[in-house]
This record gives sequence, structure tokens and C-alpha cells, in this order.
Amino acid sequence: MISSSGCAPKNPLPLNNNYSSYKIYVPFVTPRSELCASTSIGMVSSYWQTLMPYVPRLSLSELDERTLIPAKGGTLQIELIAAARANGLLAYPIEPTFDALFSELSEHHPVIVLVNRSYSWYPLWHYAPVTGYDAKEQTILMHFGDTPNEAVPIETFAALWERSGNWGVVLLPSGQLPASATAEKFLRTAYDLEKIGMPDEAIIAYKSALSRWSNDIPTLFALGNAYYNSHQITEAEQIYRKILLIDFKHPFALNNLADILCHTNRSDEALKLLDQVVTDNIEIQVLIKNTRKEIHSGCIPFIKK
Repeated sequence: MISSSGCAPKNPLPLNNNYSSYKIYVPFVTPRSELCASTSIGMVSSYWQTLMPYVPRLSLSELDERTLIPAKGGTLQIELIAAARANGLLAYPIEPTFDALFSELSEHHPVIVLVNRSYSWYPLWHYAPVTGYDAKEQTILMHFGDTPNEAVPIETFAALWERSGNWGVVLLPSGQLPASATAEKFLRTAYDLEKIGMPDEAIIAYKSALSRWSNDIPTLFALGNAYYNSHQITEAEQIYRKILLIDFKHPFALNNLADILCHTNRSDEALKLLDQVVTDNIEIQVLIKNTRKEIHSGCIPFIKK
């Protein structure tokens, strides 16, 4: 059972809120003391397994090893996020608001929150998945203790959640989009998958983002680069050309497309593209100069696979 000390806000929800009731059927596992972070990841991972062909990359014991910091007797948020990514999930920290929380719940996205069950001067930190909201009873549903979908009065939840700065994270398979996502923040989240060696998952995430933000140039550029780095050259070329239809002076798209053209025996066209770059940026000028030099030297053709 959750308990709270001190004064709780009487009305923590925004005025004129119209939040509906939601209940997400997340498989329940009894929390294990210092291992609540890995347990929470495991429960959310199991939830996505029931809905789609997502396969976790880590066992529960491997999640335990990645999250527990013995010296701290628990897990920092950065370790939880890193372990979730290693398990093949996007980890998107939500904005610290009830609007963001309820936006995710409305799309049946469980949200892992961090709450302090004790005092500010003697914190007892705990991670738990929020699994729903009962609008009639004004309670948040959580897999918090020994009881699944424990009903926590909204005032109590608000007081406990506020102590962590209203921290929460939504974990999703790479083909899914957070309901509360912005293009820029989601791009960073997707790119994190690429950085840890999951290019296929990152490409899926970029493409999912483009289903919502179809002409977002940073996302298009990230997708083009991911294709290029994965040796999917035809796809990369298509994406760079799409960028240039939106912004025909985009220097990096011009440079990268010229590089592809050179390596596919189209050097004359490549040089014409570089001639279109107009910039005062010294770094970009150096980049274009080096690409032009490589073209004049003769690019090694890509090996077809």
C-alpha cells in the first residue's frame, strides 16, 4: 500500500481536465525491493510481447545486472533508460506534466514513473508502471506493490510523483510513436538506438516518425544516413533527393548525395551538386572541398550486395 506524508495538493490535475478512464493490461510481477527498475522494464516488455511481434533482447536476470547499482541500492534513471534500449525498446522521457502522462495512457502506453515513498530528507525511491486511471474514483492505477493495478488517490500520487520532478518514461517497440512526442525529442530517442548498435530498429523508428512529421528534414537526414551506414544505398539516395525537394540548398544532403553519385559512377552529376552549395560555414566548406577532391581522385565504386 502506498502512503504519503505531508500535505498533498487538493486538486493536482489541470483545471477543466477531461481525462477519461483507461486501464492497460500489463502483466504483473511482484516488485523485488532494489530491483524495481528491471521489474518495471520486464513488465512493460511483456505487455508489448502480447500485442505485437516484439522480442526482448535481455532476460530478467540480465536486466537486473544492467540496472542495479549495489553501492546506491537501486537504479538511476539513466541506467533504466540504457537497459530498456538494450532490451530493444525506445525509451522516451515524457514531459513532467499530467497532460503528457494521460496522453500516453490514452494510447494504451504504460508509463514507468519514479516516486519517493518517504521524505525528501530520507528518500525511498521506487519505479512502477502506471497502468491506468479511474476518472470516477479519481485514482491512478499502478503495479506498485503486491497488488496489480493498485488504486492510488490522485492527490497521493501527485505528491509522490512531484518528489522526483514528475519523472516518467514511456517504453515502446521501435515501430510505435509516443503520443506526447515532439519531432526533435523523438529524433534524439531514435538516434540513441542507432548509437548502441541497433540500426534496423533506428530505421524503423525514423520511418515511424515520418508517418507523423513527413517533411521533417532532421529526421529525413537521419534516415538517409542510417540507410547509407547500413549499405542500403538506393534507399539513402532516395531520401537525400527527397530532402532536396524540400530544401534544394541543404548542404549536407547535397554533399552526401554527391558522395553516393561518385561511388556509383556518376561523378559529373556529383560535381554539379557540389557547385550548388553556398555557405559561409568553414566546416561545411572543408567538407565540400574534401568531397570534391575525392571525386576528382576517382571514387571506389560501391560493391553491390
